[in-house]
Amino acid sequence: MFTSRFGFGYGMGYAAYKEAVALANLGHNITVVHCNRDKDLGSYLDPRITFFYIPIGETPLISLLKFSFKLKDFIKKSILIEKYDVIYLQSLEFGFLDLKNIRIPVFYFARSTILGPLKVLKREKVRASLLMRLIRLLLVYCERRCMKYCTKLFVKSKSMINEVCELYGADSEKVVIVTGGIDSNDFFSRCSSSRLATKRRLGIPLNTFVVLYAGRIIPQKGLLYLIQATLNLQKEKSLSVVIAGETFNQEYAMKVRALIDKSIYRRSYYFLGHIDQLTISSVIDIANCLVTPSLYEPFGMVNLQAAFLKKTVITTNRVGSIDILAEYENKKIVEARSTSAIELALREVLSSERLKVWHTVDFKKYSWQNVAKQLLYQFSSNKSI
Repeated sequence: MFTSRFGFGYGMGYAAYKEAVALANLGHNITVVHCNRDKDLGSYLDPRITFFYIPIGETPLISLLKFSFKLKDFIKKSILIEKYDVIYLQSLEFGFLDLKNIRIPVFYFARSTILGPLKVLKREKVRASLLMRLIRLLLVYCERRCMKYCTKLFVKSKSMINEVCELYGADSEKVVIVTGGIDSNDFFSRCSSSRLATKRRLGIPLNTFVVLYAGRIIPQKGLLYLIQATLNLQKEKSLSVVIAGETFNQEYAMKVRALIDKSIYRRSYYFLGHIDQLTISSVIDIANCLVTPSLYEPFGMVNLQAAFLKKTVITTNRVGSIDILAEYENKKIVEARSTSAIELALREVLSSERLKVWHTVDFKKYSWQNVAKQLLYQFSSNKSI
């Protein structure tokens, strides 16, 4: 498994960790090549998994070019590719590998793309520097190589099938949906034993309705539309809005902050920063409603997590996990980029006397063990293991 992240961070690193452990649990030998700093792995290390670390610098463009040389040197000196049954690429950076001449099956998971969010950023009139445009060109080059030379191309949702085929010219016959997973035991065990205690710790009033946003603070996540909707509602309803996510776009975060800071309701907004996937359940647990106002979201694991905890989910028609939540009763799907649609959905939830809690989704189907079995089925169809 080649992955830029492993364990810590948002969905991609967490998914890589869970998939690797689930594959190891099924008795397979796993080697992980990652770009995390070794000290960041912490509790994600597993004695059954062999780890190799290839650092990738933080200097834009130059670090990517240096990484390509490090990767080739690593393959030549530190690892014998031919001894493995399959190569599993989780990150586009590994498009720098000499994929054309690798003789064992290569599988690539396009958890997201560069061109998909770029369409959204253009629509939102977000400008990029010349340096960023050059970096994107290089990353798209890597993506195209991964998609071209892989045996199978994994995606997480139906919308992603259209994306990789239309924007990258991927062969639809080799595109396969592999959904995200959820660890039910781990997720429940990490929920706060006392919601009131968690609210007190975060300084949130005990009796207010809590709206949760969980995700990076970037334009394509649509946070600005949620803020506008909740500010409108604050005139009539008492709301606490919890924002759990790391700032990845300073300019966009400043717009969000400015909108809140000039409001008389600014004390009702709580910025928690990044919350690790292993502890996000305690934050979801205090929420009455999760809102994911995304303009682009290949999957949206947090929707699945909130549904697992029987929370009301308001999400948009641009979120891939609505495929799985089609039969979940406690959800409302709204038009992306619509403040009024989010406001109306929240208003309906707030006015409901009692929320539905019928669990019509079979979450056992989405255990990480079943995700690993999906992967193994695809691996074994091309290589005897």
